Amino acid sequence: MTIFSLLHQSTPPTLPPSERMILLYQCYGADLVIEIPGNQGLDDSFYRLDYYPPIGNPAPNATIASRDVGDEIQFSNGLPGTRYNFWLYYTNSTHKDWLTWTVSITTAPDPPANLTVIPRSGKNVIINWSPPAQGNYSSFKLKILGLSDNFATNQTVAIEDNQFQYMVRDLTPGATYQVQAYTLYDGKESVAYTSRNFTTKPNTPGKFIVWFRNETTLLVLWQPPYPAGIYTHYKVSIEPPDALGSVLYVQKEGEPPGPAQAAFKGLVPGRAYNISVQTMSEDEISLPTTAQYRTVPLRPMNVTFDKKSITENSFKVMWEAPKGTSEFDKYQVSLSTSRRQQAVLRNDNENMAWLEFKDNLDPGKTYQVVVKTVSGKVTSWPASGDVTLKPLPVKQLQSYTDSKTGVITISWKPDELSTQDEYRISYHELETNNGDSSTMSTNQTSFALESLLPGRNYSVTVQALSRKMESNETVIFVVTRPSSPIIEDLKSIREGLNISWKSDVNSKQDKYEVTYTRNDTNDGKTVLTTESRLVFTNLYPGAGYEVKVFAVSHGLRSEPHSYFQAVCKYLGGV
Repeated sequence: MTIFSLLHQSTPPTLPPSERMILLYQCYGADLVIEIPGNQGLDDSFYRLDYYPPIGNPAPNATIASRDVGDEIQFSNGLPGTRYNFWLYYTNSTHKDWLTWTVSITTAPDPPANLTVIPRSGKNVIINWSPPAQGNYSSFKLKILGLSDNFATNQTVAIEDNQFQYMVRDLTPGATYQVQAYTLYDGKESVAYTSRNFTTKPNTPGKFIVWFRNETTLLVLWQPPYPAGIYTHYKVSIEPPDALGSVLYVQKEGEPPGPAQAAFKGLVPGRAYNISVQTMSEDEISLPTTAQYRTVPLRPMNVTFDKKSITENSFKVMWEAPKGTSEFDKYQVSLSTSRRQQAVLRNDNENMAWLEFKDNLDPGKTYQVVVKTVSGKVTSWPASGDVTLKPLPVKQLQSYTDSKTGVITISWKPDELSTQDEYRISYHELETNNGDSSTMSTNQTSFALESLLPGRNYSVTVQALSRKMESNETVIFVVTRPSSPIIEDLKSIREGLNISWKSDVNSKQDKYEVTYTRNDTNDGKTVLTTESRLVFTNLYPGAGYEVKVFAVSHGLRSEPHSYFQAVCKYLGGV
């Protein structure tokens, strides 16, 4: 308790000395204690207390018997922040309503009401309050106390001119403070104060990136705020909230803090996600650092090629949409040998997609086609397939026959604008449904057709091959010489010769050409026949003849088989 004042004392001579000093104490707010030292408590004496304004307890002009006073009179329920005038009268058998004491005193005001703190940023807050609900006031005082560990910044601010709002500046982001608000009136400060604890907004985290991503996971890495300020955790959120944990809390580590990370799992492939990172201090959270990232979309399936569409300079590639749920906008199709990328828009109504390549392609060359799905700017893992274009047909295909062996050799030249690694030779006997045919391969540009049967008409085709992809055919027709017949029997008859022969079973011939030549005159004759025997007549008896038999097939004669035979002379009968 504090003694406020003893303004005036008037004591009649008949009063005992012990009752001549009256002390006034103020307790809390508008409660007062009027102490009367040495009160004797006589039965025929009493006190009358009067005051203005007439609000309080006891009531104004209350009369209190001296024996009931003891050493003090307690005054309560007065108005706070109010100037009171008190008068104390004493009455006994000698004196009546003797003014023994008077004083003027101002009661302490009530503290402000409705104290609120609104953080505006990491460094500034706005403090609002209302004046006391009752009583007077002239100004206010604010005390700002720092409560964070290892952190103390205290300041006192006097508020004048009926202001009920004040902005505190230059605080530490994320720090916790207590504001104490006092009311002042007539030099008196409120005994109590109104207080609020508050935390400033922590600083916003630095930039962040995706450190790792796949079809269902995003791992983000971010920098701490700068300057760091005060904070304890990061709040990391993802939208849409598809993750197994869509809001994560990551504790701050290190001092000064280093980079931090968080992983979101169970996401939808190819979907765009908005990720935000915020720092937290107590119940305050910073403004977010935000960015949008996408998971990797699922890749396409089954890259194939339409074989009918493959030409020397074009092809058509086809593929299937990804299997499973995946978000993507389009397909990106490219050749491994080119940086050019072509886009094919997604069609939700079709499971298959295709694209035709027909520019700047080389015959016979092998291309790898790479197909990816694209979501935003994020591409899937590739699906690929290899296709080889048809090489160009060979040129200058020709044949020649060895005059000694009769073997036909063909030769050709590849097209210089084409790529090929081998050649396919096929031959087929014409003019029959089940004739002789065969196919063989070589990496040379000539080939001896040693297995052709004699006396045949063949179509021979040559195709350039590039990784088994065939060019169009280049065709040539060749005819083989028939095999030589073998004269089986040559007999001399009267004025003639009787000849018979046979042919190789593997040889075919259209006819035979038979000639004879007289050895002494070189006279001769040639006969064509389809039979395998022949009789020459009207020959000169006794002359010798050389007989030759040729097989003829498609205008080609075989090597002859010759025989010398004399015609018997005719001897007349007796």
